[in-house]
Amino acid sequence: MIATEMVTAHYQGMAAKPDSLLPSPLQSEMRPERIGHRMMLLREALELRPAQISDMLGVERTYWSRFENGKRPITDSFAALLVDRFGITLDFLILGRWSGLPLELADKMRAVESRSKNS
Repeated sequence: MIATEMVTAHYQGMAAKPDSLLPSPLQSEMRPERIGHRMMLLREALELRPAQISDMLGVERTYWSRFENGKRPITDSFAALLVDRFGITLDFLILGRWSGLPLELADKMRAVESRSKNS
């Protein structure tokens, strides 16, 4: 017979949510809306419409749209697909860290971001 009381007592400390260990600015950058914004920056830097990037990736257009509009959290496999296809980093996509991006792509995305802030 397994002593379930001992097992339960042992795992109670592990009940905390893993993301609660992250600083709040990092948690904020990981929100679907922020990730979606970075996906929009990528798409516009590549001068693609939502339908075009969806077709390139072989996904439904509504699938891309839900991610880009922050309506759905990005999946690990979709994030990996973007990294593989477009040369972005997971640090950029998930955490909003620009270092490590290809310079030309980062410059284009910064220009898109600048235009969107000014409009």
